[in-house]
Amino acid sequence: MRTNLFGGVKKRYVFLAGIALFFAFAVFGNNGLYDVYKLRKERDNIIKQSKAIEEENRVLEEEIRLLKTDKRYVGYIARKELGMIGKREVVYRIGDTK
Repeated sequence: MRTNLFGGVKKRYVFLAGIALFFAFAVFGNNGLYDVYKLRKERDNIIKQSKAIEEENRVLEEEIRLLKTDKRYVGYIARKELGMIGKREVVYRIGDTK
């Protein structure tokens, strides 16, 4: 008498279950498609941050260049950030009339 290796379960179902397990491991397993998707999103975020930092560095380098070479820009920054006035400037303070 010949016995079935799978205990009466048809080979087709075993084959389909094997394929389902293979795809489950391919998608959710270690280094599967889901991990690849997460890593790509992380890479894209890092690239965006890198471009933003490069742009900020470019702006700062331009400001450094202006501070080293342009006296009018230095005066502008002194007025804006430090509240200083120039040699020929006069400050008028208007107080409350109470």
